[in-house]
Amino acid sequence: MGAFRRLYALVALTWLATRAVAVALVPLLAYILNDVDIYQGWVPILRSGAFPQGDATWQYPPGAGLLIVLPDLAPGPFLPAFVVFMLLVDLAILAMLVMAHHRRADRADLGLWLWASAGVLCGPLLVTRFDLLPTFFAVAALLLLARPFLSGATAALGFLVKVWPAPLLLALPRARTMKAAVAFLVMTVTVLAGLTLVLDGTLSFLGNQASRGLQAESTGAMPYWLAALAGRTIDYGLEYGAMQVRMAGTEIAGTVLTIVGVLVLAVLAWWRLRGRLESVAGADVALTAVMVSVATSRVYSPQFNVWLIGLAAVATISTATRMRTVALILVGVSVSTEIVYPFFYTQFTDGEAWMILVQAGRIAGLIVAVVLALSTLAHAGRSAQSATADAAATLSESTPPDMGTRTTTSEA
Repeated sequence: MGAFRRLYALVALTWLATRAVAVALVPLLAYILNDVDIYQGWVPILRSGAFPQGDATWQYPPGAGLLIVLPDLAPGPFLPAFVVFMLLVDLAILAMLVMAHHRRADRADLGLWLWASAGVLCGPLLVTRFDLLPTFFAVAALLLLARPFLSGATAALGFLVKVWPAPLLLALPRARTMKAAVAFLVMTVTVLAGLTLVLDGTLSFLGNQASRGLQAESTGAMPYWLAALAGRTIDYGLEYGAMQVRMAGTEIAGTVLTIVGVLVLAVLAWWRLRGRLESVAGADVALTAVMVSVATSRVYSPQFNVWLIGLAAVATISTATRMRTVALILVGVSVSTEIVYPFFYTQFTDGEAWMILVQAGRIAGLIVAVVLALSTLAHAGRSAQSATADAAATLSESTPPDMGTRTTTSEA
């Protein structure tokens, strides 16, 4: 017990230190507050009984709007209230991980250290974006995998804040997938129906989300930046709240990425339905699915790393995980992301060679992590199938023929 107390005390101190760093950087990087200003601008509209459907930057499911209003209910200015709200959500995630770690018989410490260090791995964006909110629901859903109805309903709440928790359903063992999917569907439909009755524009985010182009930091934009190394001028601009590449071929690149992502997720779903992932920890499958979604998205905002570090933390509090190397690669991806944004974003968009190389390393790291995770799951699936086949063959060889067969043979 003493060893656990020391571990948890050190983890808590690390969390405090890294969050202090993240918060201290906020006033030094004032330009990262653009999103918080946007959130604050939405508050009067949301409190009037509508979603900001006329605003091109409104691209989030309706649950996000409900939660963004909460800091405005606190006394004082919106920004400090928002940061405190995010820190409370952040601390709740740490508490869930610590409690889950303490209950596990196969506990591992890496996940605790990953989340405790997220303040420096993700930087000040951790507390100036609302991505901690869907991460909270995603972590809770993965820790509730033994209770499929609760897990599915919790994943739905995350989906209603930001769409990406939907692939978490693939984390459920095959026998529990249907229960979780039903809970996910019921929760989603119930909340959307309720919000539609009391608020205008509940589904208005869909149009803006579908209209987004190829974000400058995304995987699909990387060929354009490599072309910039050869002297080509890159045309980009601010649209839908993000810097997007505006050149020939971006629509095709975005479409190809989307198709690849859908196909890979379909393969994961097929593996799950065929029972090939039954021997793999659910959090490993969830981390892989979300990494695929991020890598093949037209948008790869820096704060998306909050999701990846959170899921990696859940996976690596257990010795059953196969994602330790993937988690360590994601640490490098997160650190290189911070270099790109917020610290040297102007140098990146200006096409300075060293920053393009950092961006290339960031994207390459994510792709390596995705490929490694997929190959790990594929190998685990083949091993499980081989073990099942061997067991069936052994059983067949060791089972004596029945009496009817012996009698027939002797009569013959």
